[in-house]
Amino acid sequence: MSVAFQELGGSPIEEYGLDGFQARRELLIAWEDRDAFAAEVLGTASPGGTGPVHYPGRPSVLAVRVRYAPLDPENPDTKPLLALSDDLNSYSNCFARAIVDYRTTSIQDRGDGPAAEPGTQIGYRMLFDAEDEPVPPGGWTWDSDPDMPLAADAHLLKRIPVTEHHVTWHQVASPPWDAIRQLQGKVNSQAFLGCAAETLLFEGAEAQKVFRAGAEGPSFAWQVRYVFRERSVKYASEVYGWNHAYRTEPAGFARATSGSACLYDLGDFTALFQST
Repeated sequence: MSVAFQELGGSPIEEYGLDGFQARRELLIAWEDRDAFAAEVLGTASPGGTGPVHYPGRPSVLAVRVRYAPLDPENPDTKPLLALSDDLNSYSNCFARAIVDYRTTSIQDRGDGPAAEPGTQIGYRMLFDAEDEPVPPGGWTWDSDPDMPLAADAHLLKRIPVTEHHVTWHQVASPPWDAIRQLQGKVNSQAFLGCAAETLLFEGAEAQKVFRAGAEGPSFAWQVRYVFRERSVKYASEVYGWNHAYRTEPAGFARATSGSACLYDLGDFTALFQST
């Protein structure tokens, strides 16, 4: 690091818990180096910027927060402060106590998911749901009597499990807004997150600004959460997706089309994880 520092006695403090390894370090730096130190520890928010530093000997434990306090709070520079928005106490040629918090953070939770750009992380969460789809009795017979078709008023119901994939992209300097708009409502053209083609629907994204140190002082990055809905219909040892529907003749699932169009357009979801 280009900013000089010294670790104080009593540091570090380490903790093991359900969320993994966490730690806190207290360091001594020059008071005037606060912004530069934060930029080096937390990384920069510019495209292609650096990521946060890791805890010594633990590459997956990253710095997530930096706090400062005067080392000698009783001895600020003597000067009048005329307005709260104009000035602060200063401690020229003095030191600041920098408190750095670390926590276990995976750069990429799923190996079969999109790759994280330098300086970013990709988190993952899975939820489950289900849909009930009525199945017309046409084309069905009884296993005990294959020559006897089901009655026309028979009620068949297929329970289709649905998986929600929540993928959160952290510390994004410039999200791909156009790709989000263009791909929303489309299904995957190729395998994505382990899901077969056409089984994954991109429902949309939530984005919020988060604070991130920058090379020239405080700045902001983005946290983008994508929601994908997987509908994988297992039938006759095959897997069918959003563009497939049940038909009676012959009985089974098939892709519904109108000319060259399907119910859902296809898209390449890797574009959602490429900064602009």
